[in-house]
Amino acid sequence: MRIITTGLLLLVCLSTFGQTQEEKQIERQKNKVEIFTSGERDNLQFFFKEQVDKMKLTEELRDDYYGIILYYTNKMGRIGDKKKGYTEAEIKTKFDAMVIQLNDEVKEILTKEQYQIHRESFSKIVTSVYNRKGWKKE
Repeated sequence: MRIITTGLLLLVCLSTFGQTQEEKQIERQKNKVEIFTSGERDNLQFFFKEQVDKMKLTEELRDDYYGIILYYTNKMGRIGDKKKGYTEAEIKTKFDAMVIQLNDEVKEILTKEQYQIHRESFSKIVTSVYNRKGWKKE
């Protein structure tokens, strides 16, 4: 009897924990506002491969470049969360600041030619976000 009671109690706890986790996940999704659409994320992945090929990056440099790009694009993707309470103007300002930081960081590891390829390519992603959001370039 004790084993059955313990088993039932464990089952109830696990069920409650699972529901709580699911509710938290649903809440996160409701608060999330996408900066990059799924199409833009797909373009980013295609962009990585295409640009690395154009830039002729070494394996080590490619890994560093990927790391920087992924860090900033993930960070950019989270600035629109409703939970943060940013206005559209604040989101744009933060997005622009992150693009500048990203460019500054990759500039340190790339040659001038590689950096130019990066700027031209990444500006297409930025332009896509600007157009979709209705932002004006200043």
